[in-house]
Formats: sequence, structure tokens, C-alpha cells
Amino acid sequence: MRRITLDMTARGRASIRRLTRFQRRLRRSESGVAAIEFGFIAPIMLVMLVGIVDISNAVSLNWRMVQLNRTLSDLSSQNSTLSLAGVNNIFAASSAVLSPYRGPAPRMVISSVIIDNARVARVCWSSSNISGAALVRNTVVPLPNTDLAVPNTSLIVTTASLTYTGIISPNFNMSAKSLYFRPRNGDRSTTVEQVVREGQAACTPP
Repeated sequence: MRRITLDMTARGRASIRRLTRFQRRLRRSESGVAAIEFGFIAPIMLVMLVGIVDISNAVSLNWRMVQLNRTLSDLSSQNSTLSLAGVNNIFAASSAVLSPYRGPAPRMVISSVIIDNARVARVCWSSSNISGAALVRNTVVPLPNTDLAVPNTSLIVTTASLTYTGIISPNFNMSAKSLYFRPRNGDRSTTVEQVVREGQAACTPP
């Protein structure tokens, strides 16, 4: 009986020694540390990567919005008369500048303003690719400097704006600054050279 007890005690001690050695090896082992660290860092790095892509896309799109607005002004100011089809063609051609962007269409507004003797600019006609965005006739349009406020002249004023939605970032509201172009081939049948909208009478200063 005593021998059996001694054998069991020896086996128990041997098992404890083996368990202790295993625990020591487990403490010294670093085979899973890299995987655990990667598990913590990977989500952060992924968010940073997507954020960089978002910002890069937004910056690139903002630059193209400036080009779009310039195209609007350039094409509009080359005409003496603009029909509805002509305006829509200008909107389509200008939107092509944003390619390969495939998001919501930008809001584009083309307006012809007449400057009176008091150097006040008022809308003669206005068109937009989005319903309700065009300016109302006779609305006063502030001019950025006095050089543009030449009495008895007209200007083509264009604006373009767009809301860009990124993958994880909040919406970026992009609005190109208004551009002011003199008509280059405007209608000269009135006292003011201007781009006339087909179906509407040319405007004259009050």
C-alpha cells in the first residue's frame, strides 16, 4: 500500500514538473505575438488608407470642378444667341470634364447680367441643369471688383457646385468660385453687347 502511494506521489510530482516546464515554454514562446499585433494595427491602417484615397479623390474632383466652371463660361461667352438646346449642350460638354466621376450631377448655372449706369448688375436671363437653381430675372448680382462694373455692359456669370460623398469620410461640399466673362461674339443690336437667350428679348439697362 505504501509503495502504491509513493508511486502515485512520484507520478504527481512528475506531472507537475511537466506542467511547469510547459508553462515556462509557453511564456517564452513569441510565435503568436506578431499575429496579435497585426490584428490590432490592421483596422487602423485600413481606415487610414481609405481616408487617404477619399481625400485624394476629393482634391482631384475639386480641381476638375474649377475646370468645369471655366468651360461653362468659355463656351457660353462665345455665342451671340443661345437656345435651350445650346444651353443643354454646354452643360453636357462641361460635365464631361469631370470624367471618370460617376456620382450625382453637379449643379451648373449660367446667367447673363446687365450692368446699368449705377454700376449695378442685374440678371437678364439664367439657366441651370437642375430645376429651381436658376437665378430670377432682375436679381442683383454682386460683382467681386469695380473693374467688372462697367456701365452699359454685360457679363456671363457661371457657378458650379457638387457634394462629394467619400467611402468613410463626411460629405465634401465643392463650390467653384463664380466666373465672370465678357461676351466675345455677343449680339450688338441693342445698346449693350450681350448673349441673347432665344425666345427672350434682349435686355437694356433701366
